[in-house]
Amino acid sequence: MDKSKFLTVFFVVLTVIFAGSFVAAYASYAAANASASTNGVNYTQEVTNYDNQQGAVVLKQALSHWNDIAIENSTLVMSEYTGNATLQWIGGPLTGTYAGTTQINATWSKFFGLWSAVWFYTTSPPTVSVNGNNATVTSLNQFIMTPFSAQQQVQYLNISYTLSYVKTGNNWLINKEVWHIVGSGIVSYSKSYVSDLEANSSPLAAAFSHWNDIAIENTTLLSTQYSSNATLHWIGGPLTGTYTGTTQINATWSKFFGLWSAVWFYAINPPSVVMSGNMANVTSVNQFILTPADNNSQVQYINVSYTLDLAFSGGQWNIYNEIWHIVGTGDISFAQESVEYNTINSLAFSHWNNIAIEDNTTVMQEYATNATLHWANGALKGNYTGLSQINTTWNKFFGLWSAVWFYSEAPPTVMLHGNRATVNTTIQFIVQNASNSSDFKYINVTYGIEYYNIGFNPTTGQNQYMIIYENFDNTALNPISKV
Repeated sequence: MDKSKFLTVFFVVLTVIFAGSFVAAYASYAAANASASTNGVNYTQEVTNYDNQQGAVVLKQALSHWNDIAIENSTLVMSEYTGNATLQWIGGPLTGTYAGTTQINATWSKFFGLWSAVWFYTTSPPTVSVNGNNATVTSLNQFIMTPFSAQQQVQYLNISYTLSYVKTGNNWLINKEVWHIVGSGIVSYSKSYVSDLEANSSPLAAAFSHWNDIAIENTTLLSTQYSSNATLHWIGGPLTGTYTGTTQINATWSKFFGLWSAVWFYAINPPSVVMSGNMANVTSVNQFILTPADNNSQVQYINVSYTLDLAFSGGQWNIYNEIWHIVGTGDISFAQESVEYNTINSLAFSHWNNIAIEDNTTVMQEYATNATLHWANGALKGNYTGLSQINTTWNKFFGLWSAVWFYSEAPPTVMLHGNRATVNTTIQFIVQNASNSSDFKYINVTYGIEYYNIGFNPTTGQNQYMIIYENFDNTALNPISKV
């Protein structure tokens, strides 16, 4: 029988058999990707999405930089610069341009030598712009500081800030920093307020220290700030409850810290302090910026209406009542989740398509060098690690079939976990026996692929993912007549 005629007849039958499930699966896949472009991938939009995604990463770096200035940690601050970075200081006794990490480190050391405590907040959300491997952050920050020379005094510096970043490997590093002092003085809104603030600086300092220790996720430091019978009232979210005593309070903070890989904060408005003898009450509305431990590319926020009741005992202000009232939450994201989701989804379909066209060269380009292919059943059953073993296995598989077709029986499930992503679905391969062209079979495969983000690919304008683990679980191999 003429092969072309046979294939024509065969595909008429095959179309009838599979039309319903194939069309439904394809329509679902097409709908999920309809936002790309009717004429193919919208490169401009993909680059824009990538830039927006990286904007969240750069904003995190900037907030971390200011937090490290606030905790006066020279080691952390200096790790954030390129080797040839420049710090331009405008205003005050440190005015000058400092080139290279040695000069920059010396400048920050001089600054930290002036202040016994530093806090900061951004007076409005910073502006972030990304262009390829370059990014700029601009912001107006206020730094609140206690001088070494006058521990009961609180001063402020208003800074017009510009941070220029370059992407080096997988990291964004500061290449140029402009610290422009546009205002300074004693924290004051009226003479009476200054007098009150000077009198209340100790409980206010205790409050800022408490929030800072939350930001650096240091349970040991936090535990020293409570009286033994203190109470923490948590209102909102999964930790809602009342916790009494340092054991329960420490356990609650440990649960909270377990959720986040990084935390920053600022007080949206200057906190209010009321004192009566050895007792003090501090109220504030704070915003905490957080990076989830299970997704380091995402940034979230929690707005907290804060109340701290403190008592002076043993030479320090101790918290005896704390109210953490969540009044707002959300994502500070730029739809990076959907961008990454579509990227992984497309890579998986591309992989299966390359298997179907039996293009071993293209298939092998999708693996990391230390990848593992786990073949669960059949003649090829086994674990294959490294490109050589995986290549040999696919060559054996392709040698069995003169033609391969595939479809996904349901839209794949894509999960993102920081730099890793997983794809799970059921794939059906239709194969034609290489030694018997009239023999057609189907292979049902429960498929799992794990990808790893190896960094930005400037050619595609996206993160580049490689397969590090693939599970090919062929659950059925039967003639077409048994479908």
